[in-house]
Amino acid sequence: MSNSTNPPVRDVKHVKIDAASSGDNTLLAAVSDKRILVVSLFFICAGTVNVRFESGASGTALTGQMNFVVNTGIVLPYNEYGWFVTAKEELLNLELSDAISVDGSFGYRAVV
Repeated sequence: MSNSTNPPVRDVKHVKIDAASSGDNTLLAAVSDKRILVVSLFFICAGTVNVRFESGASGTALTGQMNFVVNTGIVLPYNEYGWFVTAKEELLNLELSDAISVDGSFGYRAVV
């Protein structure tokens, strides 16, 4: 059920994850006057790599560093309250410890 504070699932936008550069990988550009609230996510790592989500390039950590080995990943199911959120007008960054392909998708809402 939806109300004014909890927009319905249909308001969620989806973006692919296609990252492979060591260091910063922009997943979604900053949204004017909004924060990016990640409400669902999945990805698979093609090799051994440490992964961390950040608010801004080389920015504030939104998650700890997560260690993955070849062909492992994570699934975060839909959570209307979000798994993590960027600062206002900051991009969503995926930091990788090595040049390993990380692929998947995430759902988000732009929120005030």
